[in-house]
Amino acid sequence: MLLTNTRYLDETFHLKSADIRISGTKIGMIELHLEPAEGEEVFDCSSYLLYPGLIDAHVHTPDTLLRGLFCDKSLHQWCDESEQGRLQQRLFDYLDGSVPTDAFRTLVQYAYLRYLKSGVICIVETGQADSSCQVLEDTAQQAGMKALLDWYDEIPEGSNRSDTIVRGTHLPEEEELDQAGLEAAKERVAAGQGPLMTHCLETTFRRQEALRKFGISTVKLLDREGLLGKDTLLFHCIETDEEDKQLLCESQAYLVHCPVSNQLCSEGTMALGQLLQGGARIGLGTDFLTHDIWEVMRTTYRELKMDSHPERWKAEHVWKLATTSPAPQLYQGSIEVGNSADLLFIEDSLSLSPLVELPTFSNVAFNTLTFTRSEHIREVMVNGKWVIRQGKSVLLDEQEIETTYRSLLAEIFSNQLLHARERQIDRSDPAYQQRMLT
Repeated sequence: MLLTNTRYLDETFHLKSADIRISGTKIGMIELHLEPAEGEEVFDCSSYLLYPGLIDAHVHTPDTLLRGLFCDKSLHQWCDESEQGRLQQRLFDYLDGSVPTDAFRTLVQYAYLRYLKSGVICIVETGQADSSCQVLEDTAQQAGMKALLDWYDEIPEGSNRSDTIVRGTHLPEEEELDQAGLEAAKERVAAGQGPLMTHCLETTFRRQEALRKFGISTVKLLDREGLLGKDTLLFHCIETDEEDKQLLCESQAYLVHCPVSNQLCSEGTMALGQLLQGGARIGLGTDFLTHDIWEVMRTTYRELKMDSHPERWKAEHVWKLATTSPAPQLYQGSIEVGNSADLLFIEDSLSLSPLVELPTFSNVAFNTLTFTRSEHIREVMVNGKWVIRQGKSVLLDEQEIETTYRSLLAEIFSNQLLHARERQIDRSDPAYQQRMLT
């Protein structure tokens, strides 16, 4: 396929003009002008801007079912004995119990469509229900997404031969971690079931648990056990001391910053500027419920501009975070010859203009970061294949999924809220007994 008349964000997130040839799954050539080969499909990009596809490096699916049910509630209060907490727990239990059903697949399909239509072509998936790994993997492939999928301590059947899926394994979080869990994780990694993934030092409580059990922080523990390296993915990394930060930078473990979920539900945020200055390898994640990667990118930009040295940071740094790969064999995150053809075709909207690209000044990275919205994304290509055309999935029946999802929500919440009301009824109340008689 030949993409003509393109304007695209290059690896430095400046605007370039060229023709781009897609050869199989990869970008084969980028030249100022290319002649179409005989029989080659030609796609005119005059009305688009091309961005590299984004990665959401920490997601829990299908948590769209839980949207709005965690409002004004910190992480430590989830699933408590309040009415809100009991509703949360019942819905978590529902997800665990519905994994083998069509209902669960609909929830996952709906979420994955939302990711793709917001420009996310690759996810790091940590799930939201027990024993759901195979459904999540199958659905990602059906939707045309790339995924690094946490299989926890499960051992998947057969080998992973897909060029769009990488399987990882899990280290238990601090409150559940013990020496046996460490040894089991080391065995799985040694057997080739890595990368290793875990939430790391997300809260003060979790840091205290690591100190109580092991006498050292989670980061130092991973380093001591030989589990801190390029194939380690650590989500959050909030409660880190200076030695932890140095180890994270030196090890080149992949750290995931989740600023929006941290602000809503956690106790703090990653020392992002300091870690970046130290050369840490960092990606961005939406984590839980919102799944708006653009909100995460803009929040990250604002965080960096509130750093003690705001002049260090530009929009280009945030773009780099949103396209930094934890698995280069899966996702490269830039429009360059030899990389996978993972492209977003953005409507050349006036809301992004004016785009100024001069030898000594460019506002392109800033404008595209600040003003792009999901509705501007018209086409999405993953590994050289269309997965979204004119804003609609080409691989899934989007209308059927949305209709089923809507009905499913009505059914689930009718049952769950009825259950909540039943718990509040005093069956010894004469008025209740009279109603039953009539």
